[in-house]
Amino acid sequence: KALIDSELGSALSDGTGFDADNRDTSFTFGLKDVKESAAPEIERIIVETLKDLADKGIDKGLIASAIHQAEFHRKEITNHPYPYGIKLLLVFSGSWFHGGDPARILRFDEDLRQLNEALTQEPFFENKIRQYFLDNPHRVLFKLVPDHQMEQKENERVQKELEDIRSKLSPAELEQLKTDAELLEQLQETEEDLSQLPTLELGDIPPSVEIVRETGSSPDSLPFPVAIYQKPTSGIFYFDTATGVGTLAADLLPFVPFFCHAFSKTGTKKRDYTELARQIDAYTGGISMSPHARNSFGNGGGCLPFIAFGGKCLERNQEKTFDIISELLFYFDFSDLNRLRSLLLEYRAGLESMIVHNGHGLAISLAARNFSLPRSLSETWGGVHQLQTIKGISDKLTDDTLKSFSDQLTCIGKHLFTQNNFKIALVGEESALSAAISPVASVQQKLGKDMADGFVPPGIDLSQDIPREGWSTSSAVSFVARVFETVRMEHEDSPALAVISKILRSLYLHREIREKGGAYGGFAIYNPEDGLFCFGSYRDPHIVATLNVYDTAHDFIRSGRYSDEDVKEAILQVCSEIDKPDPPGPAARKAFYRKLISLSDEAREHFKKQLLLLNKKQVMAVAERYFDPSGKKQAVVVISGEEKLKAANDKLSENPLTLYSI
Repeated sequence: KALIDSELGSALSDGTGFDADNRDTSFTFGLKDVKESAAPEIERIIVETLKDLADKGIDKGLIASAIHQAEFHRKEITNHPYPYGIKLLLVFSGSWFHGGDPARILRFDEDLRQLNEALTQEPFFENKIRQYFLDNPHRVLFKLVPDHQMEQKENERVQKELEDIRSKLSPAELEQLKTDAELLEQLQETEEDLSQLPTLELGDIPPSVEIVRETGSSPDSLPFPVAIYQKPTSGIFYFDTATGVGTLAADLLPFVPFFCHAFSKTGTKKRDYTELARQIDAYTGGISMSPHARNSFGNGGGCLPFIAFGGKCLERNQEKTFDIISELLFYFDFSDLNRLRSLLLEYRAGLESMIVHNGHGLAISLAARNFSLPRSLSETWGGVHQLQTIKGISDKLTDDTLKSFSDQLTCIGKHLFTQNNFKIALVGEESALSAAISPVASVQQKLGKDMADGFVPPGIDLSQDIPREGWSTSSAVSFVARVFETVRMEHEDSPALAVISKILRSLYLHREIREKGGAYGGFAIYNPEDGLFCFGSYRDPHIVATLNVYDTAHDFIRSGRYSDEDVKEAILQVCSEIDKPDPPGPAARKAFYRKLISLSDEAREHFKKQLLLLNKKQVMAVAERYFDPSGKKQAVVVISGEEKLKAANDKLSENPLTLYSI
């Protein structure tokens, strides 16, 4: 808080916090987007804040909140971002690799008991601050300063080293290098004998899908129906809502993602953001809000934009959690302009840091944006256009600008939280669900009486232009995307398209783009909800060569240069995604959102049954229908460095990319 309030940077630096994975552990404090001259002042703030905590003591409420958060996240079982078993492995692997006892790391309850006992006897954390931070001489001030000539210098260094090495090679050594390169190419082209590996058979896969049903009907005591799922959730209660955004004014739609980001971080009319954050940490496992632009499967489809809002808590904290949720819904407040300024800069920094990390996803989003309203709105909300929207606001942060933006955020909240625009799901064990009925009824009754239903397509226009673009950013590598239309999940060709995406990724794109081309990854993705097929590359040294690979990928999948066994393996890969297990809580929440977009269990099961019946002949027939490069409108977007894009356009002179700057 002291660092953010200093306004010396936009957000905490990446890596801030405790890193326990190495034998010599470390704790990092820092800011990003700062002036180099501010480094001594930042260090002073850090040291002075630590001294203040050690001398005056840490608020006991903060300690209790931190312990509660640790307890909650140890108890909650999720498969995000990794399967739960892998997450457990990552928890204890650092200690295990360095000679520690892995089982010891998992005895959290015993650690918690010892910690609570220590807290009653001494200023425990204050002493640890002195021991590890203030009195510890092993401390370094680390500055990471951008060098705008770095890429050029690196290229020159590599070129010089290669020339030096070449000048020292004899003719025989040069010939050996040529021979080795030819052998490597042969090795890359050699088909591996996968028959030696154990494998499942299609008969081992059940044709059914996991179905999560609601528990009975909504109680009569509730003013509006609620989806209720009684599940064994390890004592955790989930409250989820969806709020339609379709009737929101078009000029407010681009601000919805930031509204979600800031909603629980700006305070309320009852308390400031610091006190609110303490309450959230003390009694909940998190309050979340996020925007979604989905494609409905009901009534002929159509864009279904909504905000997902919810909270989760240990059952003992249910009453307090509902108090916090009610306070946010009915007393939200964006009037703290200094806080709004900090959140805008923090949000912008997060978007900017994702450009290279998620460049392939951003390129695909840009390429897909004009194929449907959901893709257009998704780009507005989560793509490069969202970053440009936030840049436009944060580049001129006057008090008048902030006041106007604050009013717009308030307008969004007032428009959304109404009775007919608020769908609710409750997930938990029987006692938690029973206790939730009364506070849920209270929330429903307090919602605005406006009966407008926001679960409709937004009032925005869809461009008919098919992008062929290059977007420049500070990157030494490229992200190359191509997108074209196919069919949605309801169509009989959909299962085969899912299989084709796996065949192309495993048998062709990986070899051509990663092994030969040197990119970190090459992807083929079929999106059954939108009916789009996407090619993408990640951290790619090439642009034109990769676009050529996408052309030849069409030829490969139509040629049938793959076996029946390859088709079977691809079917199994698709099934593994369908059948990926979820813990009871997250599984119920997913069922709620499937119901919202009218994706029925019957449609899911039909898709899987047709998938398991596929053969190579059917896959080739579908490939022939959709993979003709000359017959489809294909969008192309590349995110890369400016010079790389210009060099690519020199080679694409007959059909160049239109260049833009991120």
